[in-house]
Amino acid sequence: MRDLAEVYTHQREVNAMLDLVPDMFPTDENPGNTDRKFLEPACGSGNFLEEILQRKLAFVTTERYGMGQRYEHRILRALASVYAVDINDENVEESRDRLRAVINSHIDNDMNTKAVSSEFSDAVDVILTTNIVLGDTMTKRADITFVDYKAGKGGTFTREWSPLDSHNEGLFAMFAPVDEMPVHYRDLLANPGPTTTKAATR
Repeated sequence: MRDLAEVYTHQREVNAMLDLVPDMFPTDENPGNTDRKFLEPACGSGNFLEEILQRKLAFVTTERYGMGQRYEHRILRALASVYAVDINDENVEESRDRLRAVINSHIDNDMNTKAVSSEFSDAVDVILTTNIVLGDTMTKRADITFVDYKAGKGGTFTREWSPLDSHNEGLFAMFAPVDEMPVHYRDLLANPGPTTTKAATR
């Protein structure tokens, strides 16, 4: 396999760098601040992604959100605001696995013997597929497409598809396909593309 010039970032450095942007994470004063977007353009095996998601989920608890739809939706909101690209498919898969493990560990610790819905697990997989992707951010940005998940009421998202193009003013700046109707997170798997009818809502 060719040399990808990967550099391992120690947990100490990961924490030090993320500590420089405290306003990007929830706090005791602002526990609902779980939707701030992160993009890791060369994520490697996911060291930064794992810590980012852990910091977000530390404030998503059953004590704050209950054990039902609000709780599941809030976890998905935290996950849906984390984006990453890597040129190595093995790194992409490992990063997805690590984020999935963060969510599973958080749920196990927070819910004890209770279980989340199967649709929630499907939604986690959908979001990981759209947000942690294979690509080259140096030379082929226009070939990389992300989905912007805008959280709505009642467990819904409105999605917008946008290429990560250097001509854009921002990550999701250009006109792009968008859901005409919000999609409940339990229906994300059944609606992989933009919705056009109310059938996607609950």
